Amino acid sequence: MEQSSKSGGKTRATPHGTPSAAATEEELMPTVTRAAAAPPREADATYEAMDLLDPRDPRIQARLRVRSDSGGYEIPEIALVRAIRAWGQQGEMERVRLLCGVLIERCMPEFKRRAAGLRHRPQLMEDAIAGMVEQVLREAQDPREVFMTQNFIHYLRCCAADNFGRVLRQEGLSYRRDEQGRPAGRPLHVPQALVERIDVSAEDREESGGAVTVIADPRDATEERMAALEAQRILNYLPDAMDRQIMVLRALEHQRWDDIAKFCGKTERTMRLRYEKAVVRLRQCIEAETAAFAR
Repeated sequence: MEQSSKSGGKTRATPHGTPSAAATEEELMPTVTRAAAAPPREADATYEAMDLLDPRDPRIQARLRVRSDSGGYEIPEIALVRAIRAWGQQGEMERVRLLCGVLIERCMPEFKRRAAGLRHRPQLMEDAIAGMVEQVLREAQDPREVFMTQNFIHYLRCCAADNFGRVLRQEGLSYRRDEQGRPAGRPLHVPQALVERIDVSAEDREESGGAVTVIADPRDATEERMAALEAQRILNYLPDAMDRQIMVLRALEHQRWDDIAKFCGKTERTMRLRYEKAVVRLRQCIEAETAAFAR
């Protein structure tokens, strides 16, 4: 059988002049490298999304609020995240803030639903939502965070669960769980603020050198409480409630006579006379009490 060779044997022909199968395969081999044929990298896709999502464009603003037939948005959250990172790389912080606002607006219903377990404690609920918002904004601008660009819905649920659990742990409201993950026992309500520090006011006093100086409080809370109880006991010697009120306003709160008269709805002269009579009566009662103890 006759065979011919051409170009050093690279092209072979049959006796009828048609190329062989080996020659056909060799001619159909790709001429580009594997790296050149690979899909665009994350950065390339990011810059492409950036060109499409300019939040200052009225047409893009309208598209950001258009929902698809499946109930989602025409522009998904993953595209928002990629655009945020792309604009951030370009230093366009105004566009980043606008896109972050749209992203948080979409996430807020899920945040509120996940934090509804703390609705009886509004302040703790706000802390949990604030932690969710802070984490989403921080990681949306971090190119190293790839989880949220792969499955944003699952990422959002994990983010909400983590921050909700963090608030529970800080407030001592989390339950112990068994091997199956079910709550076991009762929670120990020990707020984190009380666990970390007891005397906050003393620790917060710092001198210029940075050393902490603890100064004893010159006021004795127990002594003040006992004095208040003793004053109330002595005032009970006055049978009239208005006389007791006048004595408190003048002797303890040191208010002016015209203010006392306006408060009680009487004349100033009446207030003075009733005060003097009340003082005489209290002095007599205290003297009699002291004499009784001396016997």
